[in-house]
Order: sequence, then structure tokens, then C-alpha cells
Amino acid sequence: MLSYFIMFLIVGVILGFVFEDEKNGMGLIIIISIVWAFIYGAWAILTFFELLLGFVLIRKLKEK
Repeated sequence: MLSYFIMFLIVGVILGFVFEDEKNGMGLIIIISIVWAFIYGAWAILTFFELLLGFVLIRKLKEK
């Protein structure tokens, strides 16, 4: 499970770099989580928070 945490954290960071508009990045995070829910069910909630963590982390670091 640690590998999924690292993978989705990295994907969240990449999304933070790629999308300048926060709404587009958040929309894609939600879409990824919904698709993941069809594959792994309730684990998609954790996936959402992992992606969000990476996205918010890099957005805060880019501001400084």
C-alpha cells in the first residue's frame, strides 16, 4: 500500500506542476478518484486524499 501512496503523491505533484489553474487540477483529481473507485471501490477515498496532498503541497511550495 505504501507504493500506491507514493505513486499517487507523485501524480498529485505532477498535476500541481502541469495545471496552473487550480480548478482544472482539482477536476482531474476528482475524475481520477472516480475512475479508481470503479476499480478498487472505497480505496478511491484514500486515493483522492493522496492526490490532493501532493497537489496542495506543490502549490504551496510554488508560492514561496
